[in-house]
Amino acid sequence: MKKFLFFFLLAIAGLNLKAQIIDEIVAVVADKIILRSDIEIAFEQASKEMGNSHDSIKCIILEQKLIENLLIIKAQVDSLPVSEERVDAELDERIRYFAQQYGGEKALEEIYGKSINEIKATNRERIRNNQLASSMMSKIIKDVKVTPTDIKNFYNEIPIDSLPYYSSEVELAQIVYEPKISKESKAAALEKITELRRRIVEDGDKFSTLALIYSDDKGSAVKGGELGYFGRGMMVPEFEGAAFRLKPDSISKVIETKYGYHIIQVIQRKGDEVNARHILIMPKIYASDMELARQKLDSIIQLVKMDSMKFEDAARKFSSDEVTKSSGGFIGSGGLGNTHIPVDELSKELNINVQTMEVGDITEPELITLPGPDQKKVWRVFYLKSETPPHRANLKDDYQKLQALAFEKKQQQTKLKWMERYRKQFYIQVNGTYATCPKLAPWIQNK
Repeated sequence: MKKFLFFFLLAIAGLNLKAQIIDEIVAVVADKIILRSDIEIAFEQASKEMGNSHDSIKCIILEQKLIENLLIIKAQVDSLPVSEERVDAELDERIRYFAQQYGGEKALEEIYGKSINEIKATNRERIRNNQLASSMMSKIIKDVKVTPTDIKNFYNEIPIDSLPYYSSEVELAQIVYEPKISKESKAAALEKITELRRRIVEDGDKFSTLALIYSDDKGSAVKGGELGYFGRGMMVPEFEGAAFRLKPDSISKVIETKYGYHIIQVIQRKGDEVNARHILIMPKIYASDMELARQKLDSIIQLVKMDSMKFEDAARKFSSDEVTKSSGGFIGSGGLGNTHIPVDELSKELNINVQTMEVGDITEPELITLPGPDQKKVWRVFYLKSETPPHRANLKDDYQKLQALAFEKKQQQTKLKWMERYRKQFYIQVNGTYATCPKLAPWIQNK
């Protein structure tokens, strides 16, 4: 996704630069050309991001474009499908992203000098090609796997003094338990939002004034409930569906989302975006709800301590933290099942918790306030599964890391073999000073 955003940004940020460059063809892959302006625009952007303007970067950029074009051409030869709906969705997402960055669709049109539809048309082929290249790369590496023998051989091939050195690491997991909202609390919130709607619709009270006084969304309340322009996919489905169905100045029925109860007033529509106000009333969590939640978490932990349930299974089943629950509650869990995290990557708060724990410990439930405008309070416990001192990599303690490194190496070897094979099958030419780039020698010598 970042790559797609980057190329789309280049299409916008590089408009003026491209006009200043005397263009020429610097490379050809089959029937696809790479222009000098393509390299210069990417070079300028990369220089800004990395703070490095060495000309060797241009050789790297050209190699990436050669690879991308080779992937695209082979994908076309293999007739890899690209859904037009997927292209449309990608374009819409990019437009929404940059409209937000630049202050709305109108501002984006002014910067680009084209209408939104014209911007989409200009970038459509670019997005389709990106998706073709991505699909081809996925096809190349989809069957790559590493066996225990591969991992052992990978480890044995690394000289002892070149083995990775890992700082102290821990396996630290958590369960975040959110109190359940009582039926009485939901009923009270619904009654309140219904009365506010009645005051607006029947009594003529001003929506923005009631939002300022009563809305639990404090960020928008200070602006009379106004959210600003948003497009599809930017709000939760129930809210978005109601907002896009409303006519300007009309008031929605009461809408329930995961945040609570809303009423919405559309201010204005502009293209695929809508500006709206809302009032949010969140059901309150009572002290009795908090105590019930603590008791429930205590009972879960007792099951773990009696070996009736693993902590990881309890986290998957009961934790409300979406970031960690799928990995069994482990914080900083990496790919391929790696659950270790360097101690120096832990936050100050987590570091303090770890220092007071022994391996196997589970902390007492702690009441914390989650970040965010709603200041939600939840119970949290930590479990320290293991602690590893600083050391050089070994198969016993670092199998998962070595597995990931071996897998990455095998993927890279597969990609290189594929490129070596297909560089010979398609016409490739590199012109001018780029023909002297050492990095591009394999692309030229095979011709």
